[in-house]
Amino acid sequence: MGESFDAVTKCVSFTLTEQFMEKFVDPGNHNSGIDLLRTYLWRCQFLLPFVSLGLMCFGALIGLCACICRSLYPTIATGILHLLAEN
Repeated sequence: MGESFDAVTKCVSFTLTEQFMEKFVDPGNHNSGIDLLRTYLWRCQFLLPFVSLGLMCFGALIGLCACICRSLYPTIATGILHLLAEN
């Protein structure tokens, strides 16, 4: 009734080459097959800040166009891009 579960977190540092190795369905078992989703999500995670930065720059460009054109539509597009870049 009074059971407690202690979770242990272990931080591990990976080198750059180790980060791009294949991830397996059963971690540690190389015979379990490659988990493609985990592998490619792990490999692409360093691109996400650059995608966010690109969306912010594109939003700034659209905002500049909104000021020049004096139109509300580019302003709405800028707001949408900012929301996408924050998530």
